[in-house]
Amino acid sequence: MIRIAIIEDNLQYRKAIGMILQLNNNFQLLHMLENPLDMMTCFTDEKPDVVLMDIDMPGMNGIKAVWEIKKTFPDIKVLMLTVFEDEEKIFGAIKAGANGYLLKKDSPQKIMESIDAVHKGESPMNGMIAAKVLDYFQKTKTAQVDQSSLTVREKEILELLMLGNSYKEIAAAIFISVETLNSHIKNIYRKLNVHSRAELSAKYRSVT
Repeated sequence: MIRIAIIEDNLQYRKAIGMILQLNNNFQLLHMLENPLDMMTCFTDEKPDVVLMDIDMPGMNGIKAVWEIKKTFPDIKVLMLTVFEDEEKIFGAIKAGANGYLLKKDSPQKIMESIDAVHKGESPMNGMIAAKVLDYFQKTKTAQVDQSSLTVREKEILELLMLGNSYKEIAAAIFISVETLNSHIKNIYRKLNVHSRAELSAKYRSVT
């Protein structure tokens, strides 16, 4: 039996997915959380095998939550289930360690099949998302990111960018102004030869 946690701030959608999962005898629904803030405590008490994770949530976004899960429970599989189709969110989630990426418009059958697949070690994706990932990595497969030119502060900012933090959140976390942060980010993009956060996510390698 596959033990599942849902982290989703939309109450109606959370309940709907929960009801669908409970109709499947192969699934056991352990947790239904409206945001990731309490997930680590819940997972310590009852660890799920698979987490269905939204991205845009209060308190902590889903990409940052994936990082947190993978640091403490690397064996937990995380399946993104979101409305976001943009490259920044896709690559941010993948680099954080997400094992699959679905859209909320995918059918209940697709979601259930993907839970089973990700539990088996596969990487299920919505077809359009998979095409974007394949296309992007084909274009950038020979690109290498040389981080040796980055300063300590720039590496710190790079890590925060990959965690999905907004510019305001990053500036507040490292006690600088947004204007100063923008200057650092321009330098990072120039040194790494990228033009957007999505490009950065696709090429990123951990600096730690």
